[in-house]
Amino acid sequence: MEGPSCGEEEDKEGRRWANQTARQSKPLFSLLSLALSMEIAIRKHDVRSPWRIYAVASIIMLCHMLYGSHAAYKSYYEVLGIKETATFEEIFAAYQKLSEPWYKEEENNEQGIHVAVTSIIEVQRAFEILSNEKRRQDYDHFGLDELQETEALAKANKEEVLDAFPLAKHNDFVPIASRTTILNATNFLSALGSDETWFIQLYSLASTGSQSFADTWERIGQPNRFCRCSQTSAESLDGVANLGRVELVEIQLARLLAEKNRATGHPFFRHGLPSILAIPPSCKHLNCLVRYTDKMTYENIADWCATSILKLPRILYYSPQSLVTDVIQNAGPDKIKVIGFSKTGERAAPYFRKAAKDYWQYAIFAFVLWREQDAVFWETRFGVESAPALLFLKDPGVQPVVYHGPMNSSSFGGAMEAHKNHVLPQLRSITAEELGCDATGYSRGGKEVLTWYCVILAGKPGIELSQMRAVLRSVQDDLLRDIDSNEDDGTPVTTAAKAFKEKRLSLTWLDGEKQKKYCFFLVHSDDVHETCGPKRYGEADNVPKIFLVRYKRDSGEQEVLKEKKWKNIWDVVQEEQEKLASLLVASYNGTMESQKIMSWISQTIKDGDTQDLPNFKVETPALIPEDTITYKKQAAEFFSDKVQKVYYKSTDLRYGFSDVIRDPKLFQIIIVVAALYLSIYYFRPKTNSNTLNSQEDPLSSPSLSNQSEENSTTDNTSSTLLNPQDTLASTKASADLRKRKEVTT
Repeated sequence: MEGPSCGEEEDKEGRRWANQTARQSKPLFSLLSLALSMEIAIRKHDVRSPWRIYAVASIIMLCHMLYGSHAAYKSYYEVLGIKETATFEEIFAAYQKLSEPWYKEEENNEQGIHVAVTSIIEVQRAFEILSNEKRRQDYDHFGLDELQETEALAKANKEEVLDAFPLAKHNDFVPIASRTTILNATNFLSALGSDETWFIQLYSLASTGSQSFADTWERIGQPNRFCRCSQTSAESLDGVANLGRVELVEIQLARLLAEKNRATGHPFFRHGLPSILAIPPSCKHLNCLVRYTDKMTYENIADWCATSILKLPRILYYSPQSLVTDVIQNAGPDKIKVIGFSKTGERAAPYFRKAAKDYWQYAIFAFVLWREQDAVFWETRFGVESAPALLFLKDPGVQPVVYHGPMNSSSFGGAMEAHKNHVLPQLRSITAEELGCDATGYSRGGKEVLTWYCVILAGKPGIELSQMRAVLRSVQDDLLRDIDSNEDDGTPVTTAAKAFKEKRLSLTWLDGEKQKKYCFFLVHSDDVHETCGPKRYGEADNVPKIFLVRYKRDSGEQEVLKEKKWKNIWDVVQEEQEKLASLLVASYNGTMESQKIMSWISQTIKDGDTQDLPNFKVETPALIPEDTITYKKQAAEFFSDKVQKVYYKSTDLRYGFSDVIRDPKLFQIIIVVAALYLSIYYFRPKTNSNTLNSQEDPLSSPSLSNQSEENSTTDNTSSTLLNPQDTLASTKASADLRKRKEVTT
């Protein structure tokens, strides 16, 4: 076996010096602390009860012996009595020499030699660690020792102890197969400082914990299903974050990522291997790394990654009754309802939770535990036949969209993008530009389209508006059928269908109650309150109305805006005004039949394209956000960034204090300081009460009395000058005061 390098030799020398110094200095510091406490408390101060000092010093000494003995670490090299540069032959020879008495039971009994069970276990552990190259490397650099003491420590029977050997189950280590990225000193720099989150596992082939954790790490990293229904389907971080692994053979990188002992500065793993840490986005230094310290189970790790690091909201589970009342009815008409069905009741996958964060303005998310007794309800009401399944609920009266079977992150993301809007889109602040119904923007066809149209159904939420939404959806379906049928047989399409195909026409609906300012801008009639604004008491039935808005831009408008130079504030206002598209609003007053509405739309578009109609550039009222409740308030259950930073800081301080306390050398210094503090401040000599009584009262001293008398005389004189009528009374009072003071003196 090759000897260690120069750097490794320095680390070993430092640890060996610390251990030897701790053991050798333990009696010295103990006697020093006791002697100093006695000397200062008894001789320097006049203490009448020295037994109290002896009692406290004894308690300190006892605590030091109990805790200090635990803190004094004895390395495996010292257990075998060899150097840290010893070869395998030297290690084996030392092991045979120390274990030989244990195996010669008859000879030991004749000579009266008793070998303790704990001693042979310690020797066996030292041999199995140092005789294996990988275990020895992990032990030398990081102090790793996974060979736990067996039940033989509590037994005195030799056969039972020997049956427990060897303590290590595997000496030939199998490489861990994984599809996650293997990081080294070169590609680690790409992970540090990137805009994506990285989760890194530090492992060793010699670690039994790393071997058993391999399958769990694969389940976290592989592209799995959003809803678990078997042993092979599980939630994962696929599509949400990047996963990497660092083996301890990358010594420099592993030492950089390992924890540092606050007292000695040596790298180690406080919770053993494997060790998991997270690199948040834009993290450019090692101080912002976050370490996982909980149980190494799949559910805990996945939830920690999604909740604490990625800040993803939790998806709550609902019963059939609470789902209808809390989600479907109370979520509002502006959002899609996305419902996942699970057989196991486990948490939603991280990429499902990421969708809840990205699409919170479009949809509300929920989960349902699938039960056979509720299968008839789900099938008849929503068309869900089994779990796992994904359900999209859209407009009232529209058939739900159901996906049966498992889904991965890519298929789920495609489904969300396709169904994030209603069948008939709603005109909102986040959809106006996408639909082309914004004077500051452009049509769905792009900036090349100069004239486009938007059909808006405005009304207060209710039965009437739901019925009209169904009529306008049928108009949209007719336009799609007209396009498809005419493409097949070659017949010309209607004007409305042609504009819809060219993305110059959009159909949408507007909540006149929430978007009342925008609705007032469109209506302009005496019965405007029947369509816009809040519902009023005694009001007639809601009257939804249909409008068609034409947007038009000039062909050379963009070139003029680029060439024109703005100088003052009025020019800026004019620039903003000229950036707007001209508006022209037409109102439909016919019957609510889809064919007539479609004919009216075609005729209006034809007139807007061919006739020279007036143009008006007017700034439209802004659409207010319908939902001011963010995804964090809807379903998130994690601390804020400030609270989390305080938690990590307090944990770091607690670990640092633990490292300092457990260090043998620093522990002696703490004992001495504590003894001195108790001696100086707590056992100071008590003040004698007789001495206090014998001291002169400053209030009764003659000098102060004379001074008081002079002051009072001066005050009386001044008062006499101020009040001549009270001179006699003041003189008598002064005389009485003088007599009382003379008696006191």
